[in-house]
Amino acid sequence: MPLRRMPSLSALRAFEAAARRLSFKEAASELAVTPGAVSQQIRSLEDELGVSLFARATRSVTLTEAGRNLQPAVTDGFMQIREAVDLVRPEERPALSVMAAGMVIRNWLLPRLHHFTGQQPEISTSVKTLHSWEPFTPAENEVAIRLAKTPPPNVYARKIHSILLIPLASPDFIKRHGVTTSSDALRAPLLQDAVIQLFLDRTGWELWFEAAGLSKPVPNYALNFDPISADFALDMAIEGKGLLLGWSIQCYHALSQGRVVSPFGPVIEPGLNYYLVCRKGQERRPHVKAFLDWAEQEAAILSTLQSLYIAAG
Repeated sequence: MPLRRMPSLSALRAFEAAARRLSFKEAASELAVTPGAVSQQIRSLEDELGVSLFARATRSVTLTEAGRNLQPAVTDGFMQIREAVDLVRPEERPALSVMAAGMVIRNWLLPRLHHFTGQQPEISTSVKTLHSWEPFTPAENEVAIRLAKTPPPNVYARKIHSILLIPLASPDFIKRHGVTTSSDALRAPLLQDAVIQLFLDRTGWELWFEAAGLSKPVPNYALNFDPISADFALDMAIEGKGLLLGWSIQCYHALSQGRVVSPFGPVIEPGLNYYLVCRKGQERRPHVKAFLDWAEQEAAILSTLQSLYIAAG
């Protein structure tokens, strides 16, 4: 069967970006053109092919069956072209953007990122805040650390840590309030962040009281923090303002420095994991792979400390 004439590569490129992001606006931003230009290129491609590739609504677009059939091969094709071009292009300093929640950036990533940049000085590394409940469609050279129950779909995802929830307080708080056993949490002022509730149907403390076999229908929260402000809960615990159910990846640095301690157990595992996430195919690029491997190794240190956290309880 003779091959028919290929559509315009620029039209296919516009389709691929819009299909991957399910947004003409985001595709336009990626391609550095206007949304109208993306829409026009896609209309031209649809006219040439004689099929509709997108179902258009007022505020969203979805792929039609024809679009779903076309998108994987087009995405793979452009990725192969990029990889081939990279093989012949003169070396330049690769860029890498790492995205994570503020809690993870401040308390886990930044205290050790200098090790990565020292090992890989040729990689231009930047850090951006991205909360795990915010939508994320990775572009080239983007890696995110995402919290989820299961691996995020339609991306490359590598599990690096299953979080533990650990009762924490400053040494001064424990001394002042006489907090030494799990039952003391019934009367202690508690610090509560709302992140857990975004992924599960209960607060972290409610899960903890159940695991501890304690009855606490209305926990005595001294301070509540919304998801955006959750990172401040650890600051308040360090300052002796309450008892915190800390996240293992959040409190590692403060625990290692003795600014907080775990006065009792239980330590619980709520079923949430951190994943390294990037666009499929990007995990093979040397600078992206270097970060993925490094971050996985750093996260493995937490696993070696799990027994210590549990013993502290």
